[in-house]
Amino acid sequence: MYKIIILIEPAEGHFNPFVPIIKKFVEQGNQVLCMTGSNYKERVEKTGATFHNIPSNWDPEDKDIFDIFPELKKRRGLSQIKYYLKHILFDQVPDVLNALKTILESFAADVVIGDSFMIAGGWMTELGGPPNVRLSVLPLGLSGKNIPPYGLGMLPGKTMLSKLRIRFLSILFEKIVFNDVKRYANKIRQQLNLTPYKKIIFKYAYEIPALVLHTSIPSFEYPRKEFPANFRFIGPIIINPRDDYKKPEWWSELYNGFTVVLVNQGTIAKDHNNLIQPAIEGLKNENINIIAVPVKKGEIRDTPKNVHTEPYIPFGNLLPHVDVMITNGGFGGTQNALAHGIPVIIAGATEDKMEVAARIEYSGAGINLKKQQPTSGDIKKAVRMILDDSSYRKKAEELKVAYAEYDAPTLAVELVKDLIMKHKA
Repeated sequence: MYKIIILIEPAEGHFNPFVPIIKKFVEQGNQVLCMTGSNYKERVEKTGATFHNIPSNWDPEDKDIFDIFPELKKRRGLSQIKYYLKHILFDQVPDVLNALKTILESFAADVVIGDSFMIAGGWMTELGGPPNVRLSVLPLGLSGKNIPPYGLGMLPGKTMLSKLRIRFLSILFEKIVFNDVKRYANKIRQQLNLTPYKKIIFKYAYEIPALVLHTSIPSFEYPRKEFPANFRFIGPIIINPRDDYKKPEWWSELYNGFTVVLVNQGTIAKDHNNLIQPAIEGLKNENINIIAVPVKKGEIRDTPKNVHTEPYIPFGNLLPHVDVMITNGGFGGTQNALAHGIPVIIAGATEDKMEVAARIEYSGAGINLKKQQPTSGDIKKAVRMILDDSSYRKKAEELKVAYAEYDAPTLAVELVKDLIMKHKA
């Protein structure tokens, strides 16, 4: 059996995909040590893994990310992505590396697995440590022919003009737009006696790890002629129903014959005025059951009769009843909807969400509203389009079939074990 270290950025969208993978490793008799935030201690230990706290200065505990990094709230699009890269992804590496070195003194790991933002494992490999695996939990930032630069939410080029534009933007991004981020990263690498990055930083996310496991499928990514030899699609982590979930009193209304619309705003973008409130306003007079999450008790008062708000509902229990999902574009949640054949209306312009939105548009399985804060009219019109035009559901059903071919936890464990065996050979 093997010893495995897992590094997870303390955020729901990064932690949740790891849970069934960790469980499967543990069930097979492997020793797993997981470093993440203190809020996840109980959930880590419930999987059978050993918990190790992320360095305290990087542990958010109960604080919101915008409270820790208030500058993030002022930024959108590329500006926000660059801030994330400098002050979260790269700044934390030296501290996480020091903690990782200490762990490795008493826990001789066969592999270190990290999510998209936990790159310390790859840098540890460069310094002579065990092989590294990256669990990619964000849309692909991998460059390719006629593929637009990451962070613009653009579609691949089809016409000669659009292809030339993408080529120009790709050069611009590599030479100018992200050059300051590369310089920033190289200062940290220099302190650690690592060779400097010479290409655009996104390429190294796919070149440094021995293995990249991408939590998606080819049908939901832009077409490419080839992928790196170390790259594998494993599909998203599908959230299964929970037998212990206590259904709210209104649950029987899901069977009243009305269309069910889920409005999901994720765990970081918490301003209900962005999406949940305009969705309620736009659909309150329709014969539609509206389910809005996450909404804590008392946060939204005097809701119409057809609106139900909850702080949390397991997607595995709810999605089989949903006809349309309105979301700001979390990568995992969006794909779980598509895996159930649910067309998606998406409105997001922060973090990676514009990239998820562009993929929804490209797939034809939903509507990209192309804004962070749509109006009630925007949402009402989009829902009507989804319900009146069967092509959206048809495309979502096609993706559902494609998603069903993947079992992410099983594939992840098998591929990691293969890597370890090759490394030991």
